[in-house]
Amino acid sequence: MNEKELRKEIGKRLKKFRVNKGLTQKELGKRVGVQNNTISAYERGAASLDQDMLFKLSNILDVKVDDFFPEKHYKTDELEKALKMTDGLTLKDMEFLNKLIEKTLSLEGKEREKFLESIRFTVEYYDKMNDEK
Repeated sequence: MNEKELRKEIGKRLKKFRVNKGLTQKELGKRVGVQNNTISAYERGAASLDQDMLFKLSNILDVKVDDFFPEKHYKTDELEKALKMTDGLTLKDMEFLNKLIEKTLSLEGKEREKFLESIRFTVEYYDKMNDEK
């Protein structure tokens, strides 16, 4: 399942949970602090939900965060592990890491290899500089 298909699947589930709760897009948007057209974009899979929004929506809709994801691709323990790994990171740090992931996923072939190699180089350089201290 690619990123676009995943967004659409999450959007379908969001719509189902919203309808089951008896909320309109406008009502749900108001409760999470976004416009109804943003909720519409989430439901169509045209926009990605960030971690904070997933938590807000799961709380309001009375579902678990992992209920938004297809079971065969995202297991609860994997999500919990990922969330534990973010302990101590600021929202800005998490947004930056998310941008790195999105950038990696948007590239293919040699371009992706070059991008990842530059990140590896930076990490290795950092490790080397800190080992010498």
